[in-house]
Amino acid sequence: MTKATKASRGGRPSKRDFILQQAEVLVQEQGASHLTFDALTEKTGISKGGLLYHFASKEALIVAMLERYIGMREARTEELLAEGIEGPNAEIKAIILGELSIPKSMLAVDSAIIAAAANNPSLLNPVRHKFEELWTMLNSSSIGGARARAVWKAAVGDRLLRQFGLLDCESKEQREAFIAEMMALLETPDNNNTNADSVFG
Repeated sequence: MTKATKASRGGRPSKRDFILQQAEVLVQEQGASHLTFDALTEKTGISKGGLLYHFASKEALIVAMLERYIGMREARTEELLAEGIEGPNAEIKAIILGELSIPKSMLAVDSAIIAAAANNPSLLNPVRHKFEELWTMLNSSSIGGARARAVWKAAVGDRLLRQFGLLDCESKEQREAFIAEMMALLETPDNNNTNADSVFG
C-alpha cells in the first residue's frame, strides 16, 4: 500500500472540516477499504484520540462525510441555477445535470458511503428527508411525476455505472448525447396526468 502523504492545512479550515477533506482525499487516493482512523492519523497528523474527539466512531465519520457530500451537491445545484438554468422545472434540471456531472474523483466518496451503508443502512437516516423532499419535487413536476422520476433514476443509474467503471467505454460524444437526451426529457411537455404512474407520452 502506498503511504499517504501528510497534508498541510493551508488556509486552516476548522479541524473537523480538515479531517473530512482529508478523509475524502484518502478515499480518492487509496479506495474506500482504506478509510480507517489509523490511515487518517497518518494522512492528517492528528492523533487517533484527536480524530475520536470529533468523530466518536467510523460510522459517525461516514455520516458526516455523507452530510458534507449532500451539502456540496446542493451547492452545485445552486451554481448551475446561477449559471442560467431557468424555466419550468429549473431546479430539477440543475439537480439532474449535477448528478450527471459529478467528478470521477468524487465517485470514490460515493463508494465509501455505499460500502458503509450496505453494512449499516441506518447511517442514511440523517439524510432520508432530503430524498423525501426530492421525491415530492419530482412528483409535482410540470412534465409529470412519472417522467421526472424516470429521468432521476436514469441519472442515478448512470452515476453508479461510472462509479463501478462500467462506462469507461463511453465516448465523449456518447456522453454528451446522453446528457442532452436527459435534459430534453425534462423539457418536453407531458400531456398525460402529471402524477400518473402510467407510461408517459
